[in-house]
Amino acid sequence: MRSAYLYNFLIEANIMAVIAILLMIPLRRFFRKTLGNSALCFGWLLIAIRLLLPLSLVNPLIHEIRSPFAADAGIRPIAGQIKVRVGDVVEGISDMFWKSENRPAYDAVQRLTIDMENANVSIALAKIWLVGVLLVAAWFLFSNIHFRMRLRADRIEPISGDLLEQYETVCRQRGVKHPLPVYFTDPLPSACLVGVFRPYIALPLSAAPQDAIQVLTHEICHYKNLDHLWGILRLVCCMLHWFNPLVWMAASMSRTDCELRCDSSVTHSMSPEDRKSYASVLVLAASKRNAPGVGVLATGMTMTGKRLKTRILSVVEQHEPLHALSIAFILLASMCLLGAFATSETREQLMDIGWPMPAEHYLTEGIQGQTSIRSEEEATEYAEKLWHTLTGSEPQYDLQVIHNDDMSWYADCADESGQLRFSTSFLANGVVCSLNLFTPEEALLEGAEIIDSQFMDPAEMNLIRKWAAEQMETLNPGSSRLVSEFQLLLMRDTGHTRFVSLHADPKDSHYDCGITLFLQITSEGYRLLEMSLVGNG
Repeated sequence: MRSAYLYNFLIEANIMAVIAILLMIPLRRFFRKTLGNSALCFGWLLIAIRLLLPLSLVNPLIHEIRSPFAADAGIRPIAGQIKVRVGDVVEGISDMFWKSENRPAYDAVQRLTIDMENANVSIALAKIWLVGVLLVAAWFLFSNIHFRMRLRADRIEPISGDLLEQYETVCRQRGVKHPLPVYFTDPLPSACLVGVFRPYIALPLSAAPQDAIQVLTHEICHYKNLDHLWGILRLVCCMLHWFNPLVWMAASMSRTDCELRCDSSVTHSMSPEDRKSYASVLVLAASKRNAPGVGVLATGMTMTGKRLKTRILSVVEQHEPLHALSIAFILLASMCLLGAFATSETREQLMDIGWPMPAEHYLTEGIQGQTSIRSEEEATEYAEKLWHTLTGSEPQYDLQVIHNDDMSWYADCADESGQLRFSTSFLANGVVCSLNLFTPEEALLEGAEIIDSQFMDPAEMNLIRKWAAEQMETLNPGSSRLVSEFQLLLMRDTGHTRFVSLHADPKDSHYDCGITLFLQITSEGYRLLEMSLVGNG
């Protein structure tokens, strides 16, 4: 898998999620009473979906932001813009060191530029990301195992008697057919719903009898709201996007909102006196500051500081949300989620990019009809096919074929004066290694004054890349997928004809080799004059 696919996902997911998180902060602060905690929790769910799904939907408008200097169709427009901007920054730093005559720093930045071009940097960053994922996953695993072992060691006994009967009554009222196991545990700062696949409730042994049933009702609401599954989503989001502090902040804020949603469910039908009693339970729980962290799959009533103040005010005041506004928010947020996934271009737009060609357009059959070239006659016939592919005509001169070794052949032909007009080398399986069409220099360069340049209009460059990919696929089907994006080496303009030299490095090598194309551009179109292909297998 190309590293570009990973960066597409990480960059797009984080940009969209960061925008949504920054919008959620003022919504929580100013519109909690009118939207309601359930609507806010739904918003967090949509953000988690964007962070977790590597999905990309077609959006024709996204093509407008594609940089002409990021013509690789494997890199989508958003990631391509970032790649180009980072390259501009690195180039600016390089120029700064060059002007200050800091040669060691300049050389270091130049090496970085080369590593960015040949994918060394992207591969290294992908490895760092993977190491970070594994470390965070290991920390989460250790934290949960340690927490569960400590709870099991501190477990006293299941609840029984009147408390058990009241608890079962609450479960029936809340629509829980099979009550979760409840165990007294000591020490324990506050009650919590523990586990995912076989959840249970841990209840502090120190819980006052008059408070225990309210606490258990709160945890049953967690179970009804599937908050034990929410914990998994938070952990996976933090694990995959461990480098983004806003994702960790969002995990903490969403956990708080889940607690507030449970408070609303518990106190919805309570009298003002009962709500004050429930708020006092929260204050008592707040004095225990060692509640489970974000990385632990367990709920917890413990909350301190401004969050506790917000929670108590929400319980005591008990504002009813505006249902019409909540529904509008849910619909708008859902549409925004679809828009956040719309990051891909259409097939036609990808074809216009020209490099690399979409996979479905790769030629499955080219001129290498023979699977094996064993004799001089077969090699001559194959060289004639190459000539015809290049020029569209039959060879005008006799082809001379040399069998280099068991794996390759070489063929050339010269005119009456002995000047070489065509040469090619190819392997016994038909893979073309080099191809050259020699035209007298005076025929190529006759006319106006010659102008050399290393710049070409990006749109025209993309057309040339597309044409070059088609030539490669005609000669060696599948070969265009093995090299990186073509770069312009030199353009020579004679006034009526231009000669363009292109080069692309192979993806399986970091050496100065790959494929070099030399083509002629006239009003009639493109003409391949030379192709040299070098790789390391």
